[in-house]
Amino acid sequence: MNQPLQPATDRLVHLDVLRGFALLGILLVNFEWFTRPLQAIVLGAEPGLAGIDATADFLVRVLAEGKFYPLFSMLFGAGFALMAERALARQSPFWGIYLRRLLLLGLFGAGHMILIWAGDILLVYSLTGFIMIALFRKTPARRLWKWALPFIFLPVIVMWLGTAAIEASRLEPQAHDQLMMDFAQDEQAHRERIERAAAIHADGRWLENVGQRLADMRFTLTHFIFWTPPVLGFFLIGRWLIISGRLTRPQEHRMWFRRWRSRGLLLGLPLSIAGVLLLHEANMMVPTATAAMGLTLTAIAGLLLSLAYLSAVTLGAKRLAFLAPAGQMALSNYLAQSLFWTWMIYGHGFGLWGQLPRSLQVVLAFAFFSFQVLASIWWLGRFRFGPAEWLWRSLAYWQMQPMRR
Repeated sequence: MNQPLQPATDRLVHLDVLRGFALLGILLVNFEWFTRPLQAIVLGAEPGLAGIDATADFLVRVLAEGKFYPLFSMLFGAGFALMAERALARQSPFWGIYLRRLLLLGLFGAGHMILIWAGDILLVYSLTGFIMIALFRKTPARRLWKWALPFIFLPVIVMWLGTAAIEASRLEPQAHDQLMMDFAQDEQAHRERIERAAAIHADGRWLENVGQRLADMRFTLTHFIFWTPPVLGFFLIGRWLIISGRLTRPQEHRMWFRRWRSRGLLLGLPLSIAGVLLLHEANMMVPTATAAMGLTLTAIAGLLLSLAYLSAVTLGAKRLAFLAPAGQMALSNYLAQSLFWTWMIYGHGFGLWGQLPRSLQVVLAFAFFSFQVLASIWWLGRFRFGPAEWLWRSLAYWQMQPMRR
């Protein structure tokens, strides 16, 4: 392109509001993993919590964990569909630019994962985006949500198959005992890795933490089958929401949003509570009926509640418009969350590791997000893009974009 692309004047503000709302949920969930080794994610809730800390942890797990990454994933898929529709309407290039955007997002994610915090989602989004384009680029709109459901529940299917395999092994007692012994040894080795990671995060230098994050990255990528299929499924639902007009013309689909707000909350909340209780002390490294049922209920609740949140926020977007600037700078704000809090908590920064009770983490998450909302309003009053968005856009278009208003 000979001229820098001007920022869109036809932004769908309710999508920015949704992104801003999702940012808050992401921070509430991620805060725990700023203060715990990421590899402990397969071992259930933090042990030893009581009183207000246990209550805060329970509420975050019921209302936020597994509900906001689906919302963000739907918005990512919606963004893809919206860009494609607008490029087609303008008869302007799309695929080359979008593929560069995905590649750059993957580079941002890898840098974030290695240099700042191992719990990055951007690299997973990038890799999953390439898979979506390879498999579902031309899928008719009416089939998108139908394809989405098997991918969303694939980890559940894998867990049930693992459970069935363990139960079947009981027919050979010696083989079963050896299998369970292997699981126990793997769990012990994993707990030792978690202890080493905690020691590095608490007292290690920055380079030592980089080394630990490389180990965490290997852990994340080896569990790719659990992270990627649900993200792909929610990408497809987001595309369907755009192509069907629900997120481009929400005023014409208010009844649909009202129904899903009610259905999602009425069905999703009790399922989420049941799933959290089942998974409270579950060891996800060992497939069991309890873990499989907890994962099943959690997956259903994640789908229902993320649709309920999307519907409720879309219906109330005018009242929540103050969230739009934070959502417009979602990438910058997401990176800032992990950059700030890892330096506050890790030993190479202010060293608050182990000193932030679970209840205080929730308070700090709300306080920091409030600051981000105000900072985003101030920034966008002076600049066209957030700093990360400006860099991403400039590199994708191979030309420096205008920054100041």
